[in-house]
Formats: sequence, C-alpha cells, structure tokens
Amino acid sequence: MQAQTPPQQQQFPQRPRRALLQPVTIDEVVAEDVVTAQRDTPIRTAVASMAERDVGSVVVIEDGEPVGLLTDRTVALALEESPDIAQRTVGELVSDELVTADSSMSVFDVVGLMGDNGIRRVPIVDEDGKLQGIVTLDDAIVLLGTELGNVAETIQAQIDRL
Repeated sequence: MQAQTPPQQQQFPQRPRRALLQPVTIDEVVAEDVVTAQRDTPIRTAVASMAERDVGSVVVIEDGEPVGLLTDRTVALALEESPDIAQRTVGELVSDELVTADSSMSVFDVVGLMGDNGIRRVPIVDEDGKLQGIVTLDDAIVLLGTELGNVAETIQAQIDRL
C-alpha cells in the first residue's frame, strides 16, 4: 500500500490583514468646511456661494445651529413659481423641518436616516446642537463603494475563476 500525498493548498498573495466593512463613524466622511448662510441672506448670494465652492447646498444657521437647508434643487424648482427668486431670501425657501445627525452615528445609520427621510444631505451636529459638518449621500456612496471594492479584491484573490 502506497502512502498518500496530502493535497496541496493553493498559496495566495499575502495582504495586510484588516477587518472588512467595519462600522465607520460619520467623523470619517464628514465635510467640516460647510457653506452656511443666515435666513436673511439673499438667494443670489447663497447660489453664488454654492457655485464658488462647487457644492449643492447651503446650511442655514442661527446662533451656530442648523435650522434649514437650501439646495440647488430647491432653488431650481422655485424658479417656476417665482422667476424673481434671486431677489428673495434664503429663509423664504427653507422649511423648518431639518433632519440632523450626530458624529457618533455610523455611516450605515446616517444612510438609513437619509433613506427614511428621502434626503441626500444631513448636517452633523455636536451634543449642543452646533453645526460640525455635513454628510452627503455621495460621500457615503464613495466610502461604501471603496469598502465593497476591498471586499471584492479579497474574494477575487481567493477564487481562481474570477
């Protein structure tokens, strides 16, 4: 009787080990440089700030706390009803219903909050309600896409057929 040779195990390239898809806090994706305005800021000024900074929203603040959000979409849709929109103020276009999040939340929590409320941007506040930054759905998608890419690379390294 012949001795059987143990099956050979395939060798994979050594990669640094790290946990995949860990909960990521908002602190890791929050944009801290936020375009802000007061309620009495002219729409024209707010739109110029959005264009200059290449962003799609302005957080409306009072005493350092976010009280509203003006988006490029809000301005565009308001043009139909009010062609003189540039002469109006930010406060005339924003609603008093603002959804915020705090920096202790995970990206998954904030994405869920966005989905539940049908929104794409969330101002981030500290424990006193003061504005700390903003997270957009685009920010979250980029982060999650990167993480999923890392998972895909790990799987691909382990499967010959891909």
